[in-house]
Amino acid sequence: MSEPEPVDFRQHPSCVTDLNRPTFDADWQRRAFGLAVALSEFGHYPWRDFQQELITAIGGWEEAPADARGRWEYYEHWVTALGQVVTRHGMLEDSYVNPEDRDEHPEPAAEPESASPAGGR
Repeated sequence: MSEPEPVDFRQHPSCVTDLNRPTFDADWQRRAFGLAVALSEFGHYPWRDFQQELITAIGGWEEAPADARGRWEYYEHWVTALGQVVTRHGMLEDSYVNPEDRDEHPEPAAEPESASPAGGR
């Protein structure tokens, strides 16, 4: 039985992308990438769940009318997929509010400490 031919992943000589190192245009993209990978590696969800959410997010963008879908931004879809998989796997409490939305949703006032019963020690 012969060994399978190794796959040649080289790209066009003008391409400077290292296939083993993703490239990012902004720090938020690097953080989103790292968070998605880390949450999966720490067992919060199987990687295939994230992959499926990413496929769904990109598919939704592709199916939208051209005038409604906006500019192609791969990591925007990555963040959408990450949000979906985090929600689906119950990693945030239902009452969680994103930091940027907190002014619109003030935290409820703390309940007062209950008074100790009469004659309590």
